[in-house]
Amino acid sequence: MKKKLLNKISILALLACLFLQSPAQTGFRFRAELDSIPQPGFYTISLGPSLTARLQPGLQDIRIVDMEGRQVPYIIKNEVPVSTTIDLDKLRIVSNKKEADGLTHVVIENTTTHALNQLLLVIKNTEAHRTVTLSGSDNDSNWYVIKENIPLNAAFTEEGDKYTLSLDFPESRYRYFKVSINGKDLLPVNIVAAGTYEQSNTSGKYMRLPAPQLLDKEGKDKCSYVFLRFGDDYFIDRLVLQVTGPKFYKRKMIIDTGSIGSAQQVGEYILQSDTPVVIEPGVKTNHLLLKIQNEDNPPLQVVAANAYQLNKYLYTYLDKGKQYSLVFGDSAATAPVYDLQYFKDSIGNALLPLAYGKIVLNKPAVTEQPVTPKANKALLWLALGTVLVILLLLTAKMTREINKRNP
Repeated sequence: MKKKLLNKISILALLACLFLQSPAQTGFRFRAELDSIPQPGFYTISLGPSLTARLQPGLQDIRIVDMEGRQVPYIIKNEVPVSTTIDLDKLRIVSNKKEADGLTHVVIENTTTHALNQLLLVIKNTEAHRTVTLSGSDNDSNWYVIKENIPLNAAFTEEGDKYTLSLDFPESRYRYFKVSINGKDLLPVNIVAAGTYEQSNTSGKYMRLPAPQLLDKEGKDKCSYVFLRFGDDYFIDRLVLQVTGPKFYKRKMIIDTGSIGSAQQVGEYILQSDTPVVIEPGVKTNHLLLKIQNEDNPPLQVVAANAYQLNKYLYTYLDKGKQYSLVFGDSAATAPVYDLQYFKDSIGNALLPLAYGKIVLNKPAVTEQPVTPKANKALLWLALGTVLVILLLLTAKMTREINKRNP
């Protein structure tokens, strides 16, 4: 009986020690020192594939810390494959006045060289309901109706004290367009600008990943299987394949992660002889499985594969002369919440680039929420008190059992 009691005491003491040690442990397994800070200001830190491979897919397990282990707020910036920007390409407003018919007329000159089927009107905020008539002219004198009774309803989210309204109409090649605000002697809405859409597309910036190993295999199901094995758990945002086969082909290809027996589908794609094979899987993994459906055709071969990661950045404000580090790689970490996210529009684009050094194991460990000495002491007393109570209960139980056996 005494031996059993001693065993229980030993187990409880061990659990207490583990309990006391757990708050001081950290999940951030890696560290990289940032370069010196030449001047105070906002910096951009580009995260390379060797670093992001050690992060969770949402990048929530990375921190910037100073020499004392205090966190420094940052904002994550991710490139996108294609970003579309829509701006207002302004047209000249020739006149904007009330005329003899009691209506307000806004004359807009088509300074473009092509026909229009849409006008954008920038209007000061109003809750009034109006309709307009759109007419066209080649000489600003003889006018011809294009569309009548067009309601002036806000078409876009309001920003500031203005909103943008889109007028759609049959394609017209007039030199001048007139917007007549209906309602004799009614106060007009305030049209402050006019124009057309100007859309621009910008391709995202990528980093090339180390080339994967290729292994192909012909299946009995009229399919070719190509395994891509990467050296680490990379973000694979773009995949460019070099495919050889017959002069003309059009085949279905399925991309999976995992092995043939336990695959998880990423997407379906078409391989075509006259089209470059550029795919955007958007996954984080160290291997891909390509399944090409050949049917009764000669099999295709993937002879080369290049993979790329979309650039990922940290935006942060750093002080001159201080030393900072990146700590990262915690599978249990959640995303931090910083006030800086509410001021991202105030940062601007003039950020200084900042690099980091070699990735090493994080020693000594940096805790996400350091435990103070006072908290350690409280935990110690709590653990010892818990052990003491349990020992007293076990001792009382053992005493009762002995008394029963020896009346």
